[in-house]
Amino acid sequence: MRVIHSQSELIKTLKVLTNIAFVPTMGNLHEGHHKLIEEALKKTKYVVVSIFINPLQFNSKEDFLSYPRTIDEDLSILQKLNVPFVFTPSKEDILGALQIIEIHLPNIANDLCGKFRPGHFNGVTTIVCKLFNLIRPDLAFFGKKDFQQLFLIKELVKQLNYPIQIIGIDTIRDYDGLAKSSRNTLLSAENRKKASQLFKLMNTMKDEVIQKTSSFKEIEESATKSLNTSGWAVDYIAIRSAQSLKTPVHDENHIVILGAASLGSVRLIDNIEFCI
Repeated sequence: MRVIHSQSELIKTLKVLTNIAFVPTMGNLHEGHHKLIEEALKKTKYVVVSIFINPLQFNSKEDFLSYPRTIDEDLSILQKLNVPFVFTPSKEDILGALQIIEIHLPNIANDLCGKFRPGHFNGVTTIVCKLFNLIRPDLAFFGKKDFQQLFLIKELVKQLNYPIQIIGIDTIRDYDGLAKSSRNTLLSAENRKKASQLFKLMNTMKDEVIQKTSSFKEIEESATKSLNTSGWAVDYIAIRSAQSLKTPVHDENHIVILGAASLGSVRLIDNIEFCI
């Protein structure tokens, strides 16, 4: 495994390679990341995993500073997974002191998570574009847990004509259904026991949508009340079109339920995609 720390070394190393797959991460790797990497290695022997905690996508300095940093453990995991290339740049190597240009996204980026984390997706996609330009992958792998992020990256690649195939990988879950996330380690023992409530509630909502027992708005409001009553702080629970992330029209049959809510100081997101 070759660990690369600078842009110049990365470009020099990759310029002679073809059929490159890219897995971007912010470190603190878990089984969800493992799955992305395993799927990438099925496609090509040239896989690049990046570890970069992107300051542009955090809405507070405290959140950025509290994000788990586990570089030694991460490199050990990547070594065991037989990853050939790992890119671990410094902040200064990716972001210049005068970084003022960012990606401008469609209005849907300001809804759902974007409504509660202003500028978040602009920060995500700005760094993703930088990494795409440096690595020039043929394939890039992203988890479906971050459904809105995946949707926006697919649109970005399409509209900016990047010659990259974006591959979404299904969410990996813990024994009780909780979606694997780097933030799960920040949950208290008590809140970890409660954390699976979000996924379980979404499954109930899915059944209600399929059975058409109530309107979408009524289902959303009932779910929000249920979580808030159980000690969560809900940002949103929304039933949307999986194709557009807008409110489904009357004949829509490809649905996604998305949610974001906090337990204590830890914000969790999840979704369920299905057809009716």
